[in-house]
Amino acid sequence: MASLHDSRSSSPALSPISTPPSSPPELDTTSTVDDKLTPSSTTDYARWRPSFHLMPESGWMNDPCAPGYDPSTGNYLVSFQWNPKGPDWGEICWGTAISKDMCNWTLLEKPTLCPDTRYDGEGVFTGCLIPTCEDEGGEELTVAYTSVSHLPIHHTLPHVRGSESLSLARSVDGGKTWSKLAANPTMPSEPIELDVTGWRDPFVSRWPSMARTLNLDSDKTLFGIISGGIRDLTPCTFVYAIDASDLTNWRYIGPLVDVGLNKRLSRWSGDLGLNWEVTNFMTLHDNSLPSMSRDFLVMGTEGCLPAERSGEDNRTVASSLPRPERGQLWMSGTLRKNSLSTAPVEMTYDFGGHLDHGCLYAANSFHDPQSQKQVVWGWIPEDDLCDDLRHRQGWSGMLSLPRELRLQTIRHVVHASASHLVDLTSFEKEQDEFGTYTLGTLGSEPLSTVQRALREADGVTTAHLTSKALYEEGRFASFTTNDILTTRWELRCSIRLSSSCRATGFTIGHSADFTKATTLTFEPAKETITINRPSFSRPELVNSSPEVAPHTLFTTRIPASGREETETLDIQVWRDNSVMEVFVNGRTAISTRLYAAEETYGIRFFAEDGTVDDRSALVDATLWDGIGTSIVQG
Repeated sequence: MASLHDSRSSSPALSPISTPPSSPPELDTTSTVDDKLTPSSTTDYARWRPSFHLMPESGWMNDPCAPGYDPSTGNYLVSFQWNPKGPDWGEICWGTAISKDMCNWTLLEKPTLCPDTRYDGEGVFTGCLIPTCEDEGGEELTVAYTSVSHLPIHHTLPHVRGSESLSLARSVDGGKTWSKLAANPTMPSEPIELDVTGWRDPFVSRWPSMARTLNLDSDKTLFGIISGGIRDLTPCTFVYAIDASDLTNWRYIGPLVDVGLNKRLSRWSGDLGLNWEVTNFMTLHDNSLPSMSRDFLVMGTEGCLPAERSGEDNRTVASSLPRPERGQLWMSGTLRKNSLSTAPVEMTYDFGGHLDHGCLYAANSFHDPQSQKQVVWGWIPEDDLCDDLRHRQGWSGMLSLPRELRLQTIRHVVHASASHLVDLTSFEKEQDEFGTYTLGTLGSEPLSTVQRALREADGVTTAHLTSKALYEEGRFASFTTNDILTTRWELRCSIRLSSSCRATGFTIGHSADFTKATTLTFEPAKETITINRPSFSRPELVNSSPEVAPHTLFTTRIPASGREETETLDIQVWRDNSVMEVFVNGRTAISTRLYAAEETYGIRFFAEDGTVDDRSALVDATLWDGIGTSIVQG
């Protein structure tokens, strides 16, 4: 559950002031704005609304919940925290959507789980679908969720024991309706010996490597983790062994990690904060070498230090609408037995990084038995929009595109763009017999089947560019207004950098002269990607601060010939009206919001090279315009 820290109250006269996390936000219907900012209600609703990102028809939404696959129906399901009564956090229930392909969705009209009992009367918070196997038979589905009986909850406040409990619900109609277990809550509170900062967001799956470590039968044992932290010690996740034949039988094993407070190895790895939310575990494989695998945790990190958003030089871009100090991170580690009886197993921190460097949070995933891929959704919030404009549109938040996670392996690496390899703390590094290195990291990109379905949808048009030299100004390799007619498109491009390249990227024009624009720039010497967003006409209403992410390109050496070659800069962008998701070289993701970009006059590619004799070049680019999808109310 993304707890009360991520919600703002309404405030008069377009004030960006947020409520403290100690009290739930309330809807203020008295706010007024000047006539310049008062379009019709229909325009307000549609102005920034996406078309192919999953979201309810109206109201507030946040964390994705219980994504998964139902073998009895062949359907995929994903739920989400939802307040159908208005665009503010409060009275949190679950909304649910059902799909055959994770692209076209039927949204159930009514909430599927509501806060209507003694133990969850303050909220049905984040949870998971407990996986079943096709050979287990039956049509029953089970979800585990955080049942909340007391508010407020926040890592900065003393934790009221039992305020967060674990409950189960079951469905016999494919997830359309759910019945809570009479024995709820299955676990009424956190372990009694711990002073926790949080205890929520259950995640359950099979974990063969954990079963081997603990000498348990992986066929008969599921593992559950609950996110939080141990006060003044470490953020962490608490591990439980679950009897696969009795899902109410959870046996506490202990805390899984001890990383300390605000662990931050470098800008590549992020700040692990003070409290974790929506932690998922998974074992990921290298696509080209399936025998190679690593264990990962993916987690939302609360209580990050302000410097985490500051970029390379520790300067924070001022904004009247600052985002919450949190991150969406991952770590890879080694499971090993621990001699301490209080924690018989622990996971070391080996390397880690950002799942997303932008606004995405509360990522939640499942292992898809159909594709054998780990599929993850995240929550994309309205943190950059003032309360009054958010209230006018009548909705708040959406789910990201579903992404597939994998272990990305790069072989025969000689060096990075600028950093020493040892300083890249989001990569595992192992020297090989040729004196080069094999690097491993977490890779992600939109789910391949969803990509294909969106590109092939009715009405989508395609434009291509190939083999274009890039220049600083005057002459552009570009897509024009004839190529881009909507704000719903995908761009894929590949740029080969010259040895003297200082910067390269592209500019999306939002005015005819391109003075108003969104620009993505990669600077190899700084190993930094910056997305400069266009400023809103009244900056105090919308945060348009740049998005900044570390990124590098690797040079590899072919063992047989000794020839060295540097990666191309491969960028994929999905624009869906006010939301934009960017993926670079399959390992750097940035989600952002564009609120001052309602017109598009083309895309121009550029490069700043140190010499005219050595030009960077656009290898190729493809644009799919007019993307849409089927999201219907069921």
